[in-house]
Amino acid sequence: MNELHPRLAAVVVALTVGCAGPSPRAFAPPEPAGQGGSIERHIEYLSSASQPSDAGASDAESPDPPGAAPAIAIRPSAAEMTARQWEHVASVDGVACRAELASEGVRFTSLADVAAPNRVGCGVPHGVVVTRGPTGIAYAPPLLVDCSLARELASVERIVQEEADRHLGTPIVRIATLGTFSCRHRRGRWEDTLSEHSFGDAADLASFEPKKGRAIAIARDYELGKTAFGPRASFLRAVYARLRGETKLTFVLGPEFNPEHRDHFHIDSGYRWW
Repeated sequence: MNELHPRLAAVVVALTVGCAGPSPRAFAPPEPAGQGGSIERHIEYLSSASQPSDAGASDAESPDPPGAAPAIAIRPSAAEMTARQWEHVASVDGVACRAELASEGVRFTSLADVAAPNRVGCGVPHGVVVTRGPTGIAYAPPLLVDCSLARELASVERIVQEEADRHLGTPIVRIATLGTFSCRHRRGRWEDTLSEHSFGDAADLASFEPKKGRAIAIARDYELGKTAFGPRASFLRAVYARLRGETKLTFVLGPEFNPEHRDHFHIDSGYRWW
C-alpha cells in the first residue's frame, strides 16, 4: 500500500471527526474532474461537514429502471432505510476485505474504521483511498470509498480492459472520477433517503483514458440517441451493458437511465431492499 497523498491526510481526520457527529453545515459539490476540478477541491469537498445536501448532486439513484413494472414491495421508512444501508456496508469484514485488495495488487491507503454513523446517518465503515486498481488503472481524483465497493474494482476493470482491447486496441490507464463519498440525500422520487454516496458505497466514473489516444468522455462520446457508433461509443456502451449484467454491483446508471447521468456511470454496491 502506498503512503497517503499529503493533501488527502485531511480527509482521514475529517471523516473520523465527522462521523462522531459534528454540527452540520451546508457544503457545495466539487468541480468535475477534467473541467476545472482538482484533487485539492475534491478533498475540500470530502472533508466538509456532514449535513446531507441535495445541492448540485450529480446522480439520482433509483431502483426503477426505465420501463420497469411498478415495484410491489413496500419501501421501508427513511429512518429504517438509512439503518439498513449502514448495516449492509458495516457488516463487511474490513480486515479480510483490505487483505483481498492487497492480494489483488490494488494500491490504496486504509482509513480508520468507523463503528457508527454520524447523527444524520452518514459514514464510511471500512474506508480506503484507492489510487490504482488491480489492472493498473489510476483513478483521478482517487476513490474514497468503503472497502466493500473497492473490492468490486477487479470485475469492473476486467470488463473495461477487455472492451478496450476489443474496440480500441489499447488498454485503459486512467479513469477520471466525479465523486465518491458525499453525505447527502438522493434526488428524485426517493429524495427522503440517503444516497449510497453517503456510505462510501458509490462512485461516479466520467471518462476513460487509453494508453494511446485521447480520453473517452461519457458526456461527449456515448452518442446517446444514435443507432450507428464508432469505436469510442461502442467501447462505452459495451462497458455499460456488461457492468449492469455481469458484476455484483447493485446499480449501474448511465446516460440511458436519465439526464442526470448523461456524463458519467454511477456504480454502487448498496443495499437492495426489494
